[in-house]
Amino acid sequence: MLSLCHVYGQIEKDTIVKTDSIPDLAITSQEDTITKETEKFKFQQQPGLGLAASKIFFSKKRWSISGFGEFNYVPLQKKSSTDLGDLELSYSGLYRYSTFFGYRITDKLIWNSEFMMEFLHDNSNKTHHEIMVEAYFDYLWKDYLKARVGFYPITIGYVNNNDEPVMFYSVNRSEVERIIVPSTWIEFGAMFYGNISKDWSYAFGLSQGLISKNYLSGTWIRQGREMRIAQPKSIAINPQINYTGVKNLTLSASGYYGNSGQGEKVEIAGKEVELKSKINLTTAYAKYDWNNFRFVTVGVYGELGDTEKIYHLTQDDNGSNGQVLGKNVYGYLFEVGCDILPYIRKTGTIKHKKNFFFDNHEMKFSLFSRYERLNTHHKIHPDLRNLERVENNLNIWTFGFNFNTKENIVFKANYQYRTSVAVGDLQPTNHIIETGIGFIF
Repeated sequence: MLSLCHVYGQIEKDTIVKTDSIPDLAITSQEDTITKETEKFKFQQQPGLGLAASKIFFSKKRWSISGFGEFNYVPLQKKSSTDLGDLELSYSGLYRYSTFFGYRITDKLIWNSEFMMEFLHDNSNKTHHEIMVEAYFDYLWKDYLKARVGFYPITIGYVNNNDEPVMFYSVNRSEVERIIVPSTWIEFGAMFYGNISKDWSYAFGLSQGLISKNYLSGTWIRQGREMRIAQPKSIAINPQINYTGVKNLTLSASGYYGNSGQGEKVEIAGKEVELKSKINLTTAYAKYDWNNFRFVTVGVYGELGDTEKIYHLTQDDNGSNGQVLGKNVYGYLFEVGCDILPYIRKTGTIKHKKNFFFDNHEMKFSLFSRYERLNTHHKIHPDLRNLERVENNLNIWTFGFNFNTKENIVFKANYQYRTSVAVGDLQPTNHIIETGIGFIF
C-alpha cells in the first residue's frame, strides 16, 4: 500500500489573495504584488489542493512545474510504539520530496499530476522508502460548477488540503489529523466544486472507499487508504461546505460516508456473513486571523460499523492477533500562533534585501502552541472490550516556533508533551522533540 502524506499553517492575512476557491487560498508578498505583476499568482490556492499543487491553475504558461520538500528529525522518540503499524507515526527521520507537473489542455480543461518520494528512518536506523503518484483532470465549466476526476486528495478536515510544509506550524501534522482523519488521504473518484455565492462554497465527491481488511487498531481507518484502479464494491460520498462571509474568518464542515467492507465475508460461529463496515466521519474547523495572530480549532467525530467482524477478518492464519477497532472515535484541537517579528522591528525602516534563500521583507518568526485530545477507542463493541489492543487515547501539548527566511522556506522546531489515558499503556511516549526544514517552489 502506498502511504500518503500536514498541521496548521501561518499565512499572514495581509498577504492572502482571494480567488473563487474555498478557504485558505494564498500566500503572496504584498510588496511583490504591487511591484511585480507577474508574481501575483505564484502562490494562490485551488480548492482541495495545496499551494504548490495549485500552480498550473494560475500560471500564465500552458504548463507548470512546482513542488515541495521537507526534512524532519525526531531525536527523542525512543518510546514510540512500532505496533501502530505505520512508520510515519514512529519514525526518527523523514525526507519527502514531491514534484507537480501541470498542463493546460484548454482554458477549461487542466491536467495535474504529482510524483512523490518518501524516505523514513525507524528507531533502529533502518531506511524505508515509498513512491506515490497522483493524477487528475479538472474541468472549469462555471464559477459555480467545476469537476475533478482521477486520484485526488479528499476534501476532509483542514490538513488534508493544506499539506505542504510552509502551510502549517508544527514539524508534523497534528495527531488528530494523522490518526482520526487519516491525512494525507487520496482516492480515485470524481468531485464537483464551486461557489454558491460570494460567501459560500462547496465540494461534493464520490470515490472508491476504504478497505477494512487493512485497518489497524491504533490508527483506526488510516491504513484503509489504498490507491487502486478496480471496480469498487461500494461508493463513498464526501461533502464539504465553507463560509467566509466574515472578514478573516473561515468556517468549514466536511464528511466522509460509505461502506469499507469491499465485499469481504467472514465466518462467525460457523456462519458466513457479509462485512459492510460502514464509516460515518464528520469534521469541522474554524480559522481566524487577527493582526499577526492565527487561531485554529478542529473537531472530528467518527463511527465505524461491524468492528466485531473486522476483528475476525484481520485475524492471522492461527485465528489470533485480530484488530480491535473503536466503534466510536473523536478528536479536537485548539491552536494559536503569532508572528512576533513585526513587534520587534519596523519593516519600513529596513532596506529591502533578498536572494534565493532570504528576503527580509517576507521574513517571519512565529511562536505557536496547540492542545489536542483524541481517543481511537471511545466506544468498543461489547464482544471486544476485554481483548488486547493498541490504542491512542491521548492529551497532547505542543509548543514551538517557525522561522521563515522567505515566504516559501521555513525552519521548524517544537516540543510535545503527551499524556496517555489508555489503560494498560506500559510505555507511553511522554515527550517528543521535533525539528524540520520545509520549502515549496
